Amino acid sequence: MKNVISIFLFMIAFVSKGQGDLNPVKISSSSKISGDTLTVEIKFKVQDDWMVYDSLAGEVGPIPLSVSHEGVIGGDFISVKKPALKHKFDDIFEVDLWYFTKEASYEFMYNLTDVGGASGNISLEYMSCNLTSGVCLPPKVEEIYVLTK
Repeated sequence: MKNVISIFLFMIAFVSKGQGDLNPVKISSSSKISGDTLTVEIKFKVQDDWMVYDSLAGEVGPIPLSVSHEGVIGGDFISVKKPALKHKFDDIFEVDLWYFTKEASYEFMYNLTDVGGASGNISLEYMSCNLTSGVCLPPKVEEIYVLTK
C-alpha cells in the first residue's frame, strides 16, 4: 500500500511540474466605442505547449470556449471576430476540433442601447490541454467586466 501511495504522489508531482503554475492561460481585455458600437477585445496568452479549445464539430469532446453576453446591460450583442484557428481530428473523441495556441484575440461587438453606456460581465468558459503530456485541466470560468461611459 505504501508503494501505491508513493507512486501516486510521484505522479501528482510529475504532472504538476509539467503544468507550471496550473494556470497556463492569461486573459486581458479592453473596450472602445465607435459611434453606437461597443467593441470588447479579449486577448488570450497561452503558455508554450498548451492549447485552448475554441469549438468542435459534434456533441462529444472537450469543453470548447463558450461566451455568455447576458450580463452586459446597455448593449446588444451583434457579432464576434475570431482569430485564425488550428484544426485537427481527435482520434480519442472522434471529432474535428478547432483550437488556438500562444496568443489569440476575440473582438465582440455590441450595439449600445443606452446613452449612458454599457456595463456588466461577459462570462467565458474554456478548457486547456497540454500538447506534450496530454493532460487537460478542468474547464475554467472567468468574468470580464465591461464598463463604458
